[in-house]
Amino acid sequence: MAEQDPRTTIKEIIDTYIAANPIKLDDGVSNASILSIWERGPETLKHIFYTENYDIVITFGEPRSRSVRNIQDVPVHYNMTYPITITTVNQPLIGALTATAMKMQYKVTLALRTAIEASAQSAPAATPAYTLFIVSDVATYKRVGGVNLWEASHTAQYETDYG
Repeated sequence: MAEQDPRTTIKEIIDTYIAANPIKLDDGVSNASILSIWERGPETLKHIFYTENYDIVITFGEPRSRSVRNIQDVPVHYNMTYPITITTVNQPLIGALTATAMKMQYKVTLALRTAIEASAQSAPAATPAYTLFIVSDVATYKRVGGVNLWEASHTAQYETDYG
């Protein structure tokens, strides 16, 4: 059995990559402040962005699964997908922007793809062995509670040797 769940593995892969390769603000010098959290936390986005002053929020969601192969109506293998959502806002609300939401989206999406690609295959002796890849990306813009949000939802698929 796995030593940790796949969702934690995915979060650690991305957090480690971003810590080693910091996302830069619009000035190209300063590092963006990034909050990496589990889905359904108690934090409100307005508080995170405008009180805590984070530039980027990366949220790791609950897994979804579907059976892939049935034998006599009994599922024998499941594909597990894990949503990863990147949320950004223009910072600050007033004055010259230091973090443009769309630029931050692009930079984090590129980092996410690079991190997943670099860790697509588990180490040879890993238990369980896994394959990790991104199966979809959807970008949206919306206004929620007086906050203009840019979000990109990425879905990572995690396949293991134990289904």
